[in-house]
Amino acid sequence: MLTPESDPEAPASVIECRNLTKVYGDRATALRNVTLVIPRGASFGLLGENGAGKSTLVRLLMGFITPTTGTVSLLGETEVTRAHHRVGYVHERPLFEPRFSGREHLTYLAALSGLNGHSAATRIDEVLALVELSAVAGRHVGAYSKGMLQRLAIAQALLSDPELLILDEPTSGLDPLGQYEVRQIIAELHRRGKTILLCSHYLAEVEALCDTVGILHRGQLARSGAVAELLRLRDSVEITLAGDVSAAETVTRLGLGAQVSETDGARLHLAVADQPAVLSALLAAGVAIHALTPIGETLEDLYIRITSAPPASAATDEARVSSEAGTRGDAQ
Repeated sequence: MLTPESDPEAPASVIECRNLTKVYGDRATALRNVTLVIPRGASFGLLGENGAGKSTLVRLLMGFITPTTGTVSLLGETEVTRAHHRVGYVHERPLFEPRFSGREHLTYLAALSGLNGHSAATRIDEVLALVELSAVAGRHVGAYSKGMLQRLAIAQALLSDPELLILDEPTSGLDPLGQYEVRQIIAELHRRGKTILLCSHYLAEVEALCDTVGILHRGQLARSGAVAELLRLRDSVEITLAGDVSAAETVTRLGLGAQVSETDGARLHLAVADQPAVLSALLAAGVAIHALTPIGETLEDLYIRITSAPPASAATDEARVSSEAGTRGDAQ
C-alpha cells in the first residue's frame, strides 16, 4: 500500500488557496485575496489577532462555508468535503457527552466512520496511548480535566489516521502543564510525518512547534514563510569591540554617528548597508573587533511589527510557503 510520502501521485501541497475572499452578506470582508500553499509534511502556524480571519479560513478549508471568490484545494480535492476522511480537525471548544467514558466516546465515533470490531479496538488503544489517556479511558468524560478533554479531542481526530491535522487553538484555556502535554503530542505527530495546521494566539508555542508560519492581519495574509528565514535578519548588525573599549567614545572619535544607530558598552548597532564603511573606519583606526553578529528578532517582534502597520493597499496578498530541506515531510 502506498503511503502519502511514497505515492508519486499524491499532491505536493496539502492546502492550496488562490485569491481567496470571503464576505459575509453586507458585513466587512473577512478574508481578502489570500493565496497560500502549505506543502506536505509542514507544520504551519496560522497567527492573527481576533477578527483577522483565522476561523473563517479554517471553515473554508473544512467546507463548512464557501468562498465568495477564489479557490480552495484540500489534499488535492477542490470539493474539500471529499477529503474529510483524510483530515483530523480539533475545534477550539470541543464538546463531549459527559456520561460516556473516553473509550465509549471513541468507540462510538469510530463506528460512525466505519471502523468496527478488532480494528476499531486496536486503533482506539493506539490513540489513547499516544495522548496518554489509557489509564483513564474507562472514566466518565464528565470527570476529565480540561487538558484531558483536549487530549481526547486530539485522539478523536486521529482515529482515521489522517494525513492532515487542523488544530484550532488546541491549548487555549489550559494550565501550563496541560499546554505542555498537548504541545508534546503535536510535536510527536509532526515527527511521525503528519502535516499540521496550527491556529494559535501563543507566539512562543508556534515558534516552538512550527517550521512555517502565516500572519493574517485584517483579512489579508500579511507575511508567510519559513520561521527560520523570517526571523533571520532585521537588516542590522551588532559589532562588539575587543578589550576595554567604549563604543560610544569610539564612534565619536571616528565620526561614525551618522552610521551607528545605538551603542551599548563595547557594542555598536548599525544597518547592514553601513557595515562596510564602519568596518573600514574601525580597522583603519586600529580598533580591534571581537565579534560581528547579525541581529535577528523573535516571532513576537515580527508579529507586533506587522500587525502594528497600517493595512496593506495592494489588492492581492500572495505568499507561498516552501518546505525547508529535509522537512517531511475569522472573522472570529
